[in-house]
Amino acid sequence: MKVLKFGGSSVSNAENIRSVIAIVKQSVSSEKLIVIVSALGGITDLLIQCATLASLNDENYKIKLQEIEERHLETVKQLIPVSNQSSTLSWVKSRCNELEDICNGIYLLGELSDRTKDRVVSYGELISSMIVSAGMKASGLENRWKDSKELIITDSNFSHASVDFSVTNRNVQRYFNTAPDPLFLMPGF
Repeated sequence: MKVLKFGGSSVSNAENIRSVIAIVKQSVSSEKLIVIVSALGGITDLLIQCATLASLNDENYKIKLQEIEERHLETVKQLIPVSNQSSTLSWVKSRCNELEDICNGIYLLGELSDRTKDRVVSYGELISSMIVSAGMKASGLENRWKDSKELIITDSNFSHASVDFSVTNRNVQRYFNTAPDPLFLMPGF
């Protein structure tokens, strides 16, 4: 099994994502390949700003939310042919609606716990990984998207969580030993 990790600048826009796809195409072989991608460059900071503004009862968080949504939707439109965009655009829009609901709750409570902050920040990797996965599929590179949260188990020390390696290793081995796919796309911080 081989793992490739691409950080935020590598997936900061459609052009850079195309470069990632080209690298992955060259790396595909008979062994399983797992591609981990970060949030689009700068998105993590925007998510933190958004949550912080909401916790301070500053309605400018809505402007940040709009900026986050537009950036992701524009990336989809630039990366994926129009005929293949609708399901990805719908998925991204749905995740942005979830994020908006969470931020509205932060605003109403005037409170931002570490747990909630971790949840908000996780949307960056979640959304970018799905966009990259769809971009790969649109370019003829079949892959299976898998949410890392389903495999990696941590303690509840939010913002400083530790991985439970025994459970996580079992989950990872079980999943990848039984999944027949050669290429996987996953979110990762």
